[in-house]
Amino acid sequence: MSQVNNDLVIANENLFRALFCGPIAILLIVFAERFFMSFELMLFKVIYVLLAFFLSLYAIAYAAYYTNEVYEGETESFIKNDNLFKALVCAPLSVVFWYFAENSIASSGNLFFNVIYVLLALYFTLGTLGYAAFYTNDSYDVKDHA
Repeated sequence: MSQVNNDLVIANENLFRALFCGPIAILLIVFAERFFMSFELMLFKVIYVLLAFFLSLYAIAYAAYYTNEVYEGETESFIKNDNLFKALVCAPLSVVFWYFAENSIASSGNLFFNVIYVLLALYFTLGTLGYAAFYTNDSYDVKDHA
């Protein structure tokens, strides 16, 4: 057998584990309410909720370990440009809070939560646009001076 040489290698183990556990935990959390309301044995419901809980905690912990390593200088950041990194972090949060705001308003939720969801969605949306603009300015500055 020959080995495949690929440029997409995640060298940091904590980053790899966070990127592996994160999407699985998100999927489990998204489907947790439907699964919990189904007519299954209570043991399966408890196992499902515990699995979602632990995978979420693992993803957060590994991301925190990776962040600590980056700030201590033990490893390099996966995304070199800070503005691009912040835009990529704010974009999913923006989508999530717009989803919460839409569902809360459509279901006639509490006015306080409606306002909070809309304000958070606006904050993250404007943050995403701002950081994307800063990243664009950074990339044009590099190209002009090169």
